[in-house]
Amino acid sequence: MASTLTVKDMNQEIVRDCMKGLGPVSKSVLSRKTGLSFPTVSKTVDLLCETGEVEEAGTEKSGGGRCAALYRLNPVFSLYLLLTVENDTIHWSLKDLEGNSLKEETSEENSPILPAMEAKVESVRKEFPRLKGIVIGAAGMVSGGKVVLTSGGSELTGVNLQEHFSGKFGLPVRVVNDMNAVAAGRWSLAGGGDGCCVCIYLGKNGMGAGIVINGRVWQGASDFAGELGFLPDMPGKLRPADRDFAPSRMLEIYRKIIQIYASVLNPERVVLYRNPFLDGVLEELYRECEKVIPEHSMPLLEISDAYESDYEQGLMVIANMLKERN
Repeated sequence: MASTLTVKDMNQEIVRDCMKGLGPVSKSVLSRKTGLSFPTVSKTVDLLCETGEVEEAGTEKSGGGRCAALYRLNPVFSLYLLLTVENDTIHWSLKDLEGNSLKEETSEENSPILPAMEAKVESVRKEFPRLKGIVIGAAGMVSGGKVVLTSGGSELTGVNLQEHFSGKFGLPVRVVNDMNAVAAGRWSLAGGGDGCCVCIYLGKNGMGAGIVINGRVWQGASDFAGELGFLPDMPGKLRPADRDFAPSRMLEIYRKIIQIYASVLNPERVVLYRNPFLDGVLEELYRECEKVIPEHSMPLLEISDAYESDYEQGLMVIANMLKERN
């Protein structure tokens, strides 16, 4: 099937991609950076200004002649909804292209969670018609946009949220496991690059992990990577609400999990998101790990308070991959 992408569309895509991260830029600089002729760039920028995707941003400093106009991508032309759900808690944040939050809210829902999520999206779309995409982070195993498995029997289990919300609202939607998003955010905020990092979090739904290897979030062949509750001797012990959960054993459990990741993935760093069971035990945890992990293979252990910011950053990384061009 022949592509319906026109030369005009391609030129717009080249120019907008070039403008990302540049800040205010002149048409002549865009011409040099893209390799497009100045008349082509000028016409393309003017068209993007007409649609509101690009806006004027002052002028260059005077060099004795006429000051050239500067342009930048309009950060509020495309807005993205980041929505997270864990048990009966929904949090959403509306972001512009630069990652600024325009509005956000957290709520505890007594009604069925799926209709509550739909109502949130509908209210945001009515208030912000420039909504261009939705990213949903779900506490549970997610594969192909479907919530395959959750602890505690969530009503979302078995629901393909990606297809459901895309079909209902006609927008690009991406649904991801919460810890995969957290790992992506941690990698992004740390500056990217190669290497291996494991992020471990204990929440209401239990303990899970996200893995980044050489800049890629590693989800495994069936998006099962990081489902720690299936490790030997772990079922029922990683979720505070379960009968077999024992606070006194948490140091040993963390040591076992770190030992497993050290021997299988050999990461440079293991990030442990703070919870009461980790307070004041980092040195002891190091000592316990060093008893079973060779010194030269011992990962750096870090206790972090940045779970929420890493999670949000990871969702924004994914949002930046969503595109809807009219």
